[in-house]
Amino acid sequence: MKRILIVLLAAASAACSTVGHEKVEGWPELMIVEHHVPAGDMYERCRKYVAFGMLPMACAEFNLATRRCDIWYIEGFAPRAVVEHERLHCQGYDHVGETGMRDFLVRYQAAVGGPQAAAAGGSAPASAAEAAN
Repeated sequence: MKRILIVLLAAASAACSTVGHEKVEGWPELMIVEHHVPAGDMYERCRKYVAFGMLPMACAEFNLATRRCDIWYIEGFAPRAVVEHERLHCQGYDHVGETGMRDFLVRYQAAVGGPQAAAAGGSAPASAAEAAN
């Protein structure tokens, strides 16, 4: 079963690497913390961020209030393209043509009183994730 999962993830990795990225204006600098966990643990954490029937390869979870981005990978399986993709999300890059991260940032800034309050470390709960797909 593990071998089948790795083959499926490797195939999906090739598709993921073709997704372009564009910088979200005003995205704050986040500390990146990478976790390498068993496949089942990563899947449980990340599956809510992909469409039904898709297998996540990794995901990045943002917490703007604490200025932290946690990336979750399968232990022993972190292809360079997947690592780079998730790190780009932590650095404020969304998929070309998508606005999920920008919309998330706007909602966060509104909750803490605008970009100036967010830059000062507002305390509104703010977390989200972006899965590699």
